[in-house]
Amino acid sequence: MDDNTVGNFLRARRQMVHPGQVGLAVDDGRRVLGLRREEVAMLAGISSDYYLRLEQGRDSHPSDQVLKALARALLLDDEATIYLQRLVTPVPERVFAPSVGSLDEEVFDFLGSWDHTAAYVLNGCLDVLACNLLASRLLPDAIYPGGSMLDQIFSDSAKAFLPNWEDEVVRALASMRERTDPNDPRLHEVVGKFMLREPEFARLWARHDVGTFSNGAGSYYIAEHGLVRLSWQNLAVPSDPRLMLVATFAVPGTPEDDALRSLAA
Repeated sequence: MDDNTVGNFLRARRQMVHPGQVGLAVDDGRRVLGLRREEVAMLAGISSDYYLRLEQGRDSHPSDQVLKALARALLLDDEATIYLQRLVTPVPERVFAPSVGSLDEEVFDFLGSWDHTAAYVLNGCLDVLACNLLASRLLPDAIYPGGSMLDQIFSDSAKAFLPNWEDEVVRALASMRERTDPNDPRLHEVVGKFMLREPEFARLWARHDVGTFSNGAGSYYIAEHGLVRLSWQNLAVPSDPRLMLVATFAVPGTPEDDALRSLAA
């Protein structure tokens, strides 16, 4: 992965802002994707030369005042602003993603007590560290200790059957970027693997999206029921903020609930 993390982030987010979003006139002959460097500098109240140094990695330690000005100019939300601050001033103690085998057996016992909810634990790199039986039946090729939700998202079946597949990928990568340390060796391993294997990954990872998602819905194939839309809820693990518990469920009494219960039977 490139060492110029601050510059890469600024460049990617600059290219995602339309001039009209920040009150700039749009020229019909404009060839630049997003904002020009000098436009970002003007909006942030800094010199064009200084902004160029930031993007090129020749200066990677802007002040808090400059960071806030850049966040406003690039229309960053709170999560993306905090991520930019983390890139500029990394935390002294690294918080690398926990690995498979690092969880106590009590976690597996807890997940196993959820009879009609598919539940599993992920680290920031979307590795599956623990799951219950229903979750492993729901996505047997991905949800097992040592499995990867990224492998599932980029599988041929997901690309073929998931509505709005690219939106699902964007959310997954935004969450991965927000929840991992940029220097985590496991993150480098995962990104390197998918950069080589998946052209879509390289394109979407380069967007530098950042975000957390607490709930939503996804489509799952269940035999004799076809594609079933199930809700999911991401729950924080208070004892370890590097972990996330995902609970996938259906409203009781619905056809989706019948499908999920058929897996548990």
